[in-house]
Amino acid sequence: MTNKNPNAGLGDNRELGSVFNSDIDGLLTLSSDNRELGSVFNGDINGLLLVASGKGSAPDEYRQMVRDMLGYGMTVLAQNVGLPDPVIYRSRIATGFDKHLVEVGVKTWQDVWDPHDGSTDAAVRENHQHQANAMRRLVEYGTDPFTITIEECRKCGVPIVASYRMNSEDWYANNYLLSDFERQHPEWRVRYAPYSEEWQAWKTHNDARGEPTDEFAGCLDPAVPEVYAHRMAIFREVAEDYDIDGIEFDWRRMHHMISDPRNNHPILTRMVRQTRQMLNEVARNRGRDRLLLGVRVCGSLDTPAAVARYGGSDPLNHADLSCTELGLDVRTWIAEELVDYVCPSLFWPCLPGVPWTKEFVDLAKGRNVGIYPTVFPMPTWAEDGERPVQDSLDARRRHKNEIVKAALQCYDDGADGISTYNWNRDDPDSPLRPRLRRHFSSPQYGRSCEGYSRVCMQVHPALPNSTTLRELLDADPPAPGL
Repeated sequence: MTNKNPNAGLGDNRELGSVFNSDIDGLLTLSSDNRELGSVFNGDINGLLLVASGKGSAPDEYRQMVRDMLGYGMTVLAQNVGLPDPVIYRSRIATGFDKHLVEVGVKTWQDVWDPHDGSTDAAVRENHQHQANAMRRLVEYGTDPFTITIEECRKCGVPIVASYRMNSEDWYANNYLLSDFERQHPEWRVRYAPYSEEWQAWKTHNDARGEPTDEFAGCLDPAVPEVYAHRMAIFREVAEDYDIDGIEFDWRRMHHMISDPRNNHPILTRMVRQTRQMLNEVARNRGRDRLLLGVRVCGSLDTPAAVARYGGSDPLNHADLSCTELGLDVRTWIAEELVDYVCPSLFWPCLPGVPWTKEFVDLAKGRNVGIYPTVFPMPTWAEDGERPVQDSLDARRRHKNEIVKAALQCYDDGADGISTYNWNRDDPDSPLRPRLRRHFSSPQYGRSCEGYSRVCMQVHPALPNSTTLRELLDADPPAPGL
């Protein structure tokens, strides 16, 4: 059985870093040093909705799922709550995530996924309906997924920031159909540069799969004033109406943040600057010292992926564009201390892929901006369907060591801490295990394997401290529970 103390076997817990303290009224107070945030855990918008029991879901079940997720031992939770529209909380401005989810999921399967994902129309419909049902049940109880997550974070003393995917294309060209606002203005989508290298690469890729290539991306263009205003209204609403510790802009899902990014990047910088000013205003009104503003950005400042050649990354070069190519003026954000933390990240790397951390560390010298490079937990060999590895203690040791080595490389490059993305969010020993959809049933080593989750739960609490990581790397046999 896994030791239920997430820090067990990891050395001196006083070395895990200090992120917050509570005053006599229970108010969370963040450290004034942004280099002391520890580890930033980013959770998908639907990660818990996917495994909930659906129509039978209730607040108590969702609370337990959040507690299981917090058992990973993160010191800051960056919960993805919007794409940026739709959202998983009750909003007067944005659309609920559940409203159009089934329709858009089925359309995307018919347009793009079929038949390459091996699924069926009925299975895709059921999967998306399940997520919508889970969210609707919580709203019927007078709450929502984000409200419950905030409440559980407060109980556990974990700071929580509302993370927005800043132009998600998880549903490809159909993503805009998830939002009422975006449905009304499809002409405001980001338009591909005609016959650009990126468009040609997508067309070649899609032609080989028998898929269409649209002239528009699946997301709106913040260079359009109305789109910009809509997003700023979403960010202000969540800061004013929800008890959060800040906002995170996730610029890593997907590839089109603004039209003509090399010329329009000042618009995104204006968005960052105005959000910083808004958060300062809200903090003053609440009697707080500050609210965090974090950004999740590309793996390099200027270097194209074809030159960077990140280990384990997506073979399509456009997946790992540089910050400059995406329109992210990180230099200005750090120089003016508009942001509190930066999470350089590859798009979808398997281990041992890590970003070019040192570039960002050098920029942040003399600035109160923390650098938290992103470590994904997926080893290349666990994603190889042609040569599957069976779950075993040796496989778990191998996985554990690869994650630890990737994190230590980031520290060697000067990182202040580690951020994580797409780690498992559930506990194999949770009391909910019999009723949830994920049963860790696969004998092959991978995300649906029990050993995979146990390794993630074992390693994650050690991420804020390089000394603790080295102790875990040297532990043989592995620490209890692995």
